[in-house]
Amino acid sequence: MDMKIGKTLGIGATLVIVVIFAFVGAIFYDVVSYTAIGSETLHPNGTEVGKALVVYDPGISGAARNAAGTISGDLQAKGYTVDLAGIRSSKAANISGYNVIVVGGPIYAGNASTSVQAYLKTLNPAQGTKVGVFATGQNPDTANDTVLLMKEAAPIPDNSTLQINAVVKVYGTDDNQKLANFVNTLLQ
Repeated sequence: MDMKIGKTLGIGATLVIVVIFAFVGAIFYDVVSYTAIGSETLHPNGTEVGKALVVYDPGISGAARNAAGTISGDLQAKGYTVDLAGIRSSKAANISGYNVIVVGGPIYAGNASTSVQAYLKTLNPAQGTKVGVFATGQNPDTANDTVLLMKEAAPIPDNSTLQINAVVKVYGTDDNQKLANFVNTLLQ
């Protein structure tokens, strides 16, 4: 009887450890970003004023995909044709012809996901292209401090010529208003 309980506890503990390692591995190796290969195009209801690319790493919770969808809808409502693209999609790889590029994803342990960091490091848009960065996460402390938020959500190398026009972090119930303000700031 005691051996059966011990064996059951051992198997249970092993399963817990495997699940924890799988979860931690998914975060640190950004495995979820490899599933972000799809894209869709949203057309404005009226006259087109420009083209926008919204690139996202969905993260584990999918909150970044939801934020990207909200940003895309706001840009579409303002007259942009929007390509909403997963960070590993072919649309995300081709940035030519866009007036606005938005990139975002989750924050893990105080850092943008590795896929967002890599994307920003190589992003070289045409002159005059407006670039915005969004992040999703649980820690609201950096959301209101622009300097810390730039380091967390938009970590670009010091020698980079990339100009970030707007940055936002969403984490709670006021997300839609924050994202609308982000789009308005980006388009100024």
